[in-house]
This record gives sequence, structure tokens and C-alpha cells, in this order.
Amino acid sequence: MPSAAFPSRRSFLATLGTGVIAGLAGCTETETVPDEQNWPQFGFDATNAAFNPDATGPDGEPRTAWVHAAGSYYRNSAQPVLGESVYANAGFDGLFALAPDDGSVRWHDPTGYKELTPALADDTLALPRRYGFRGVAADGGLRAFGRTVTYDRWRTDLDYPESPPTVSESVIVAGVGMTGHSPGGGRVTAVELADGSVRWEYPVETSVWGAPAVADGTVYAAARDDDEGDPDTQGTVHAIDLADGSAVWSQSLGESARFNPVDAPVVGDGLVYVPTGTGPLVALETDTGAEAWRVDPPRGVQASPALADGTLYVACLDGTLRALDAATGDTEWTAAGKTYYGGPTVGERGVYAVDIDGALSSWTRSGGERWRVRIDPPVKGSPIPADGRLYVGTSDGLLYALE
Repeated sequence: MPSAAFPSRRSFLATLGTGVIAGLAGCTETETVPDEQNWPQFGFDATNAAFNPDATGPDGEPRTAWVHAAGSYYRNSAQPVLGESVYANAGFDGLFALAPDDGSVRWHDPTGYKELTPALADDTLALPRRYGFRGVAADGGLRAFGRTVTYDRWRTDLDYPESPPTVSESVIVAGVGMTGHSPGGGRVTAVELADGSVRWEYPVETSVWGAPAVADGTVYAAARDDDEGDPDTQGTVHAIDLADGSAVWSQSLGESARFNPVDAPVVGDGLVYVPTGTGPLVALETDTGAEAWRVDPPRGVQASPALADGTLYVACLDGTLRALDAATGDTEWTAAGKTYYGGPTVGERGVYAVDIDGALSSWTRSGGERWRVRIDPPVKGSPIPADGRLYVGTSDGLLYALE
């Protein structure tokens, strides 16, 4: 199927002065994303399933609704967050709150943040900053006497965040710090959403890069082991009690440099699914950590999978999208692309994924290709469906809204 092309960063910036693409500055009366279509954190919810059954992407082959340009890149698997606005964390260029209908800037916080997906809960945005997290008002605060007030809600003083935050039961959980590089070492940290106070900290081997998954009061975090020169490098999955930070179980992924998790685990159906980087996708039992099955495609699985109604959708480094039976790991269908650094997502109308070369595709849940278009590469993030659109950021700083 031929793929349609969309504006590159160079061609897009060239049109800004001519008004060809509108809606990138100023404030207008604009629509909001319906509540049921929201995508409030990495992977949609605390399980990281990347599945919102109510979210609708484009009905047919999409076209550009608007494009927003920021100077910084979007990191591997970075996702925009959708609520009353489209929230795009552009790292050193700060946070942008954009109107969903035309991409106009509702407000902009130029503070430099880490290029990680923020989390939205209870009208508070939890933003990863250089040291710790910052809780800010999702509406951008109020203007009074020429100043913005009620914007800052709290700040933490921690080591630098390594993972996107996950919100569950009014607690923010994230990987923070790195052993050998930060005073507190690598750990999983739980912070109260209300005031930013630290509930507990759990030490890990080196660091946690993927957003922890949370289900039934248990946190699942995939830790890296970056001990240079050690031939027995391994990754470890930790199950941690959300209430008090006590250990439930820990499970090594294997003694190989291939087993070093980059992206987030996904939990559901009694299993936790762990992409191991350049190694296999491993499924562990949630109650014991025992291995249930593994799938080892060529070059491995770096990106977080998506879990929907008993099927696991896995985007692999060899350019294959695989639909697997979530209980057994058996293959249901496959589709070909290029290298996938960002994970797939699932909405009401199907499955979405975008490869490193910018080929953005949609499939039915049974594996039929619906359409394929091309956006400006490189792309290492995930496409987010909502209200008839897809939102996806590129590594050279473009955020596309396609409809």
C-alpha cells in the first residue's frame, strides 16, 4: 500500500511566516478532548497497557490537522498527554499546553525538563525535572496583576528522574537516580500526588528507565544493570508493595548483556510483560515472578508492548509488529515495518505503530492493514489516538496531529 507523506521539519518551518499552517500561536476559544478519550500518562493507565477502548483514531487514511514545532527532540517512547489540552514535554524547550482543535499554544512553561512523558491526575501535571518532580496546575494557573499564580503546587528534591512517572491511587511512582552517578543511587521512588512528599524509596541494581507498572497494589519495575566490564550483565524485575515499598519478589531476567530493559513493563491477565532491550520479551507471573513464557525475535524487543483483550501487540527491533496470545506467547499475526523504538497503542478503531523511518500504520485487531502514511523521521515515540485523531512526536521536535 503506498504511503502518504507529511511535512518535514524543514518544510514546516519554512511555511510559518506564510501562514500556510495555522494555529501555532495565540489563544482562541477551542474544543477539549472528551474525558473518555483522554490519555493521561505513559501507556494510558497505571498498567502501561497502552489501550483505551474508547479512544478513536482517524476513520480513514489521515491528513495533517496541525503541526507544532519545538526545538528539542522527543525521547524514545515519549508520548503526549491528553486532557483538557494536549501536553507536550519538549525537554529543554519546556512544556507546551496546546489546544486540541488547532494546536494553538494555551500556555507554555519554558523551564527545562527531562524529555520524559509527564502524568496528569486530579488537575495536576507531574513533570520530570532535572532533580525530582514538579507538580503544576494543568490549566496553567491564573493571571493576576501581571503574574501567574496558583501554578506551582509542589516540588520534590530528589535525584534526576530516569523514567516517566506512573500515577496510581494518588501516588506517583518512578525510577530515580543511577547507581554510581547520583548520591542516592538508583531506586524506585513513590511520591504523594497531593504534596510531593516521599512515601518510600526502593533501591535497585543500577536504574529504572521504563515507567513502572502498577496493578492490584503492586508496583512492577524493570531495573537495568550497567556494570561495565561484567560479562554477566542482567536485568531484574522487582515487585514492590505500593503501600509501604516492601519487596514482594525480585526476578533476574538472565545473565546476558542483551537483558537490559529500556522501556516499561506492562501488567495484566496475571502476567507482567517485560521488554528486555536487545533481548526477548519475557512474561512473568505477577504473584511469584516465575517465568511463564518468552518470545525472542531477531535483535530483540526494546519498546513497551500494548495489551488489549487478551492479545499482546509487540513492536520489535527487527521491524516486525507481532500480535501474540497474551497467555501463551503464541503468534496470532505479524506485520512488516522498519525498526521500532516506540511501542504500539490500541484504540477503538484498531492498532497503531510508527517505525524509526516515520512509517505510521494502522491495523485492525485481526491484522488487516487499514492504512499507512509517512511523517518526518526519525520517530521513536508512540502514536496516541483521541477524538478522531492521532498525536505523535518526532525526534527532531515536531508534534503531529493527524485526522
